[in-house]
Amino acid sequence: MNELENLREKIDTIDREMIALFEKRMDVVCDIAKYKQKNNLPILNQGREDIVISKVKSIIKNNDYTDSAAAFIKEVMEISKDLQQKIIHQENP
Repeated sequence: MNELENLREKIDTIDREMIALFEKRMDVVCDIAKYKQKNNLPILNQGREDIVISKVKSIIKNNDYTDSAAAFIKEVMEISKDLQQKIIHQENP
């Protein structure tokens, strides 16, 4: 196996781990959506999103990746809000 194939195998392993974590996150997002629906809370909590992004920026080890990590987590939060929206509208037609 050549070097590129080895590197790609590492990426494949990381992707599997990331998808497993993504699924865990989405499971919690579903619970949050149900809580928000039950308690008449809005999906968007800008203060919470700002805190999450700030935390990501503070824990990133390689500063070259700070902007990319922030963009990544913002996209994950958009996906999370879309899922919450679907759950809330599904249960409240």
